Amino acid sequence: MKKIILLSIISVNLLAQTGNTVKYLDKNKVKARINTVNDKFWNINGNGAASYEVPAGKGRNAMFANSIWIGGLDGGGQLHLAANTYKQSGTDFWPGPLDTTNASTIGTPSTSLYNKLWKIDCNDIANFVTAFNNGSVTANTYTIPADILNYPAKGIGNYQRNMAPFVDVNNNGIYDPFNDGDYPIIKGHQQILSIYNDNHTIHSESQGVPMGIEIHERSYSYSDPNIVDSMQAINYTTFHHYTIYNRSLTSYQQVYLTDWSDVDLGNYGDDYIGSDTINNFAYCYNGDSVDENISGALGYGNKPPVSSLVLLPTNCTQDGIDNNHNGQIDESGEQFDMDLVTYYNNNVGAFPPQTTNPSIATHYYNYMSGRWKDNTPFTFGGNGYSGSAATKIMYPGDPQLNSGWTETAVGNTPGDRRILLSSGPFAFPARSKIEWGFAIVFSQDTANAVNTITEFNQRVQRDVRNVKYYDAIHQGVQCAPTTTAAGATGIAEQKSQKMKAVIYPNPTNGFLNILLNETLQLAQIRLIDISGRTLSESLIENNSQFKLDVSNVEKGIYFVEITSGNKKHTVKIIKN
Repeated sequence: MKKIILLSIISVNLLAQTGNTVKYLDKNKVKARINTVNDKFWNINGNGAASYEVPAGKGRNAMFANSIWIGGLDGGGQLHLAANTYKQSGTDFWPGPLDTTNASTIGTPSTSLYNKLWKIDCNDIANFVTAFNNGSVTANTYTIPADILNYPAKGIGNYQRNMAPFVDVNNNGIYDPFNDGDYPIIKGHQQILSIYNDNHTIHSESQGVPMGIEIHERSYSYSDPNIVDSMQAINYTTFHHYTIYNRSLTSYQQVYLTDWSDVDLGNYGDDYIGSDTINNFAYCYNGDSVDENISGALGYGNKPPVSSLVLLPTNCTQDGIDNNHNGQIDESGEQFDMDLVTYYNNNVGAFPPQTTNPSIATHYYNYMSGRWKDNTPFTFGGNGYSGSAATKIMYPGDPQLNSGWTETAVGNTPGDRRILLSSGPFAFPARSKIEWGFAIVFSQDTANAVNTITEFNQRVQRDVRNVKYYDAIHQGVQCAPTTTAAGATGIAEQKSQKMKAVIYPNPTNGFLNILLNETLQLAQIRLIDISGRTLSESLIENNSQFKLDVSNVEKGIYFVEITSGNKKHTVKIIKN
């Protein structure tokens, strides 16, 4: 069992604060424990064991603990900060929303009322809608699931009036499943909702000054059993979305928002970390070719996986800052970027003390903003400490080619790492809100007896891009079918009434034959990946057919776009 101080010091009062309500995301190939109030994946109320099992049912865990940190400066330069790790000395978050007029909690009843999780599944919704429509609900022959019946759709008192989205069948503004057939709108095919704040009392873990924020956390997943093999990563992924309200009258500057992850990929003692700035993710991989068992925790053996922490595209608030670094300020649709990837070591082992667990607010903020506990910057090279050139992105090299700055290349000792993926600095105005989120993508090659990291470009990056694409096209789709009749993930193809094309074979592993319904004097053919990047461009001159070579691109989903003057035709293709 992993050594953490919590196991010997956790108190009855602390357990009472965090509550005993636990639910699991278990719709797909991941079984992920969600605790109330900004705590995920570990058994906080029991033996402290990891509980992010993937593949589900195999007894191996790809994550140990996870929470978010947020901190920034007020107008006087004072640091305000809220953060969770293992609640070793207390807590920074409490159940429930905040008063929208003064950012206060409304006493203990508020805390106890919201000290729970709401878990909703697409099957729950479908069964409820069927039962309501056939009269079983009003006849009391069907019992509405408690998490649908008691869903926090509407606030009370001075709480937010529209707390969580729902289908309002008769548009009367009242959430009433029993009489009206109303039901929650969820993300993914299964969602767990938690509502909490940082302003109930003092911050006894980070020692930070409260910000007055309210957080709505939605953990969700998709299950698509008919999806093509190249997209299977979606069934091994969980998503975590945060809506964060600044309920206070204070506008914060130099704000950082961080995903803190104690990854523990199987064996927690032999991990390396890295980052991919092109695709906006950090990742953990095994430090050697075999992931052994350790202290009762099962390793992944001779086929170690990679666990990726992927920033999802979410829109920023209007804060006067170029958050996505594209040279424009507060443009429409501006999104958060992955601005920092940093890390620190567990206190166990021969590591410099400045690179180990934080204990006060400035330690947390330093890690979030690219500095070690002793306020020195992270630096390029070696273990990131005591170098000359400051950096905010750790280990961005290519572990497949063993090129650039990687943990393998510099010969670091593998260990029990924590990864911090941060966006910032940004401004968080009073009475505003932000949306932010990430996905945890599990990649493993079980067909070949190799360390998956040797296939980094071909598999891990493909999985990340496909997961982001799948989630993007399913946003706002309420429990809709997830595959086309052919079994491939589908979006509506852009079709022109004046130009059509047949593209075959699809899927392909080499060449695509393109047959047009007319001879074109000049047309452009582009191969585009799911992130919108153009991978190749070709021209058709005075012809109605073309052969496109895709043998050199990795497996995944792409688009072939044919343009001639004002005519355009786009077809989705699959490279296998």
